[in-house]
Amino acid sequence: MRAALAPTMLALLMGACTISPPVFEKPPLVAKIDRQRIERDNCMLAKAPQFDDHSADVRPIARRVAAACWDETEKLMTMTVPYADDRARLGFQQEAERRAADIVLTFRGVGNPADGRPGTPTPLSK
Repeated sequence: MRAALAPTMLALLMGACTISPPVFEKPPLVAKIDRQRIERDNCMLAKAPQFDDHSADVRPIARRVAAACWDETEKLMTMTVPYADDRARLGFQQEAERRAADIVLTFRGVGNPADGRPGTPTPLSK
């Protein structure tokens, strides 16, 4: 009995390796989501210098920047997860705060010691 199952299992495992990549059902929606992400990032780029008090801990600044651009983040979430629950909202909020922290640190020039000047992040292209 075991010998008969082995070839079948092997065939199933081999078939699983040849699964094609996912195909999006609505490519126009993907483009809209990308544009909304760019709009959210551009909002953060505009707000980051206003909220940066140059304190050592960038997390509170990132939270304020992300909160100032919550409308853009919420639009992004609604497009991506139409029926978002609390867990999805928390995930989008945390991702926005991480992105805002990256933007603030880029403005400060952290991680670019050879330059010696604050960074100048550029908006994403549409």
